[in-house]
Amino acid sequence: MKKIITIVALALCTLALSAQHVARTMDFEGTSRKYMEYIPTSSPDGSMPVVFLLHGLGDNCNNFSQLGFEALAPNWIIITPEATEANLNIMGYPMNAGTAWAAGVGGEDITYNGFPIGNIELNEGVNDEGFILAILDSLENNFNVDTDSVFVTGFSMGGFMSNKMGVKHADRIKAIASVSGTLGHFQPFEPTGNINTMHIHGTSDETISYADASFSYSILTIQVGLGAEALVETWRNYNQCNTEPIVYNFEDTKNDGLTFEQYTYKNEESGHKTVFIKVNNGVHDWYDGSSHDIDYNTEIYKFFIGQENGTTDIESNVAENISIYPNPAANVVNVTSDSNSEIAIFNATGKEVKRISTNESTTAVDISELPNGMYFIVVNGNAKKLTIAR
Repeated sequence: MKKIITIVALALCTLALSAQHVARTMDFEGTSRKYMEYIPTSSPDGSMPVVFLLHGLGDNCNNFSQLGFEALAPNWIIITPEATEANLNIMGYPMNAGTAWAAGVGGEDITYNGFPIGNIELNEGVNDEGFILAILDSLENNFNVDTDSVFVTGFSMGGFMSNKMGVKHADRIKAIASVSGTLGHFQPFEPTGNINTMHIHGTSDETISYADASFSYSILTIQVGLGAEALVETWRNYNQCNTEPIVYNFEDTKNDGLTFEQYTYKNEESGHKTVFIKVNNGVHDWYDGSSHDIDYNTEIYKFFIGQENGTTDIESNVAENISIYPNPAANVVNVTSDSNSEIAIFNATGKEVKRISTNESTTAVDISELPNGMYFIVVNGNAKKLTIAR
């Protein structure tokens, strides 16, 4: 119960009107580097976790900062750095690949239309990891940062960079989460220490393939890293996690042609874990909960705070002294508890969507106005999960 209430309490903290993403620049190694910065106005315990959001190829920090992660973590520092432009020379022709992280992404012995191109590595030599750590250093010097709660997540090439940061800086980063981006071909897997890892990947991803991380452009196909399952196995083996995972299947209530499976591998002694969310029929996208059965922001946030689905941590938070039925429910759910109860319903992001007071031991609660999805019903401080499906 304690941990469910933590989720709710954090997500219910109102976003202070003055707290917003602000554009910043940093002079790093002679280059002016951009990033977006979200600093909460206060934190309940005085210290603030930090999460870095890393955008994909060709994207920018302003766009990716609009993921909405602050709705889940209003008391966290949220940093969205921007990668630099990647300029290539292909057979004497200059080409701009857009903003790209120096994450070891590229290929060897490449040919194009039968002509050898050689090796290509995007932004080889750019010190992006140093840039990210320089921002972290600045935050630690100027704010009350919880140095044991520093996280990195990213999409596509940002996922590649998240893995690189996890490999090289486990001494400063607690956990990473990559979406549709794996470990780059030119990034040696020589971790500096154990680190919690999550990977999310669609089986129908045509940009970074699920099977072998091949990247296709026109008639050019390059294998740029480890396939999704190979990446998960690499981290699982390094973290010495159990070979048998805890399996959690997300309820399939949305008509989106997708199903979501979660596999959690744990090291019972050290507490480290490797989590994999397999998105059956999923493509190269960042799915939210408005039209899909899961919301990537929510699942990554829960993973970072150690409350991912299907684990005993989550299950032990479910109260035994209240009952709800039917579950799943469509238009009405019955809540049985002590009399004189305060009943509140929260959505998966922790936002309160309904509240009633009752003097009855069993109360029929009208949920017909709420969209399909997963919710928590909290009764006098005790919580249970509810699925609304029609």
